[in-house]
Amino acid sequence: MIRNITVTLLIYFAIFSTAYAVEENTQNKNMKVSEVADKIAIQYQKMGWFSGNVLITKEGKEVFSSSYGFQDIEKELKNSTQSRYNLGSIMKDFTKVLILKQVEAGKLKLSDKLITFELGFKQLHAEKITIEHLLNHRAGFADIFVAEYRENQLAFDTIEKKLKLLIHTPLLFEPDSDYKYSNYGYVVLGAILEKVTGQSFEKLLANNIFNPIGMSSTTFKPMNYHEHQSIRYSYKYNNTLKRVGVTENPSPDGGIESTVIDVQQFYRALFYTDKLLKNSDHTNRKSFAMDGSHWASYGGGLGVSAAVEVDLENGYEIVVLANSDHLIAERISGRILSFIQNGKYEPIKPLEKNFAFEFYQSSGPKEFFKHFKKTYRENGYKQFIGRTINELGMELLKSESWTAAFDMFKYLISLFPNAPQVYDSLAFAYLSKGDFETAKSTFRKSLAIKSDFKSDYVSDNYGHNKQL
Repeated sequence: MIRNITVTLLIYFAIFSTAYAVEENTQNKNMKVSEVADKIAIQYQKMGWFSGNVLITKEGKEVFSSSYGFQDIEKELKNSTQSRYNLGSIMKDFTKVLILKQVEAGKLKLSDKLITFELGFKQLHAEKITIEHLLNHRAGFADIFVAEYRENQLAFDTIEKKLKLLIHTPLLFEPDSDYKYSNYGYVVLGAILEKVTGQSFEKLLANNIFNPIGMSSTTFKPMNYHEHQSIRYSYKYNNTLKRVGVTENPSPDGGIESTVIDVQQFYRALFYTDKLLKNSDHTNRKSFAMDGSHWASYGGGLGVSAAVEVDLENGYEIVVLANSDHLIAERISGRILSFIQNGKYEPIKPLEKNFAFEFYQSSGPKEFFKHFKKTYRENGYKQFIGRTINELGMELLKSESWTAAFDMFKYLISLFPNAPQVYDSLAFAYLSKGDFETAKSTFRKSLAIKSDFKSDYVSDNYGHNKQL
């Protein structure tokens, strides 16, 4: 009898010791994750780049939460856990949930054809587009950022107005034959939702997502006078933040104002409960890769950066929201996730265009033209150099740093003399400075290379369309 009691006690203490060791290891790891997360965020803040919040949870419980920078720089209001940020393209996960809820209700099928909703699409192969193609960016639509939209983004304040932008534009490819990320495809999904339900997209969000799971600090549109509404700032080439405010209207492809706490609630409810969708449903699980090891969602725009990492293998959720831009949130979340999974993360470096400007300033134009391409590569930058130089040139135009801006576009032409896009950029530089005739003659070089080329910046091709 005594022997049996002794054995039982030994088994109990072995189980208790194992459980205690596991708990201790988890606590130690969480402490390390917190330290590293804070270190990463502070490094980016010191660059003048990151302003926002970081929240890390494990199995729904907070591991780390901290705020950096200012909700409103001019008023010196610091960011807090209550600060509201724009989610950008993370909105698409909300739109997908709304679509799948209608599928669950039997009002939609993923195989439903776009043309059955009579929205006005009549392009070649448009009859083949399904809801599933739209959800997965396989419908063949181009993206929404055409010149007409870029010229006055705030003018497109309804789904109907955005829908008209590409409603007659030929598809880029036959549906399901290729992949092309398209914000426009999600605008189309929003139009379908409104037509099927008879409700506005804003009400659908509130009634089907925000209210049921208690996202009390979240709205579809920004609330400019809300005490916790963050102001949007763009990270400039000279390592400063410049106020830009709201530059686009929210729609099914991007938007929502929320907090890190509410965003974590959304993903927790989506992946681990039936509050939003039936968690056991095969279609739902496939749509969000719930049987995989990781789900990621990112959003970005002028003055906007948002990132969510759902580490399904280790039970962590990482939410980073920022009122600064250039994908800063996902640079932070990705490094935190890498540390959780691998115990290490990529070195932190200046933003590509900032690195380019610093090199230009320190070396001068002649040395820049001669050595920058090699230096860029040797410093481990992998972003297409043409994109980096063009972005820098466009920012220099906005600050009317004419000499430096024109140096960038001339350097771009030296790198890619047979690309019509580089002459379009130079033409826009002349237009920005008020020299329309030189802009027009410069754009002719784009047309000489590709006769049907369309400017990324000016919807009438600098007046050339009027001559046709």
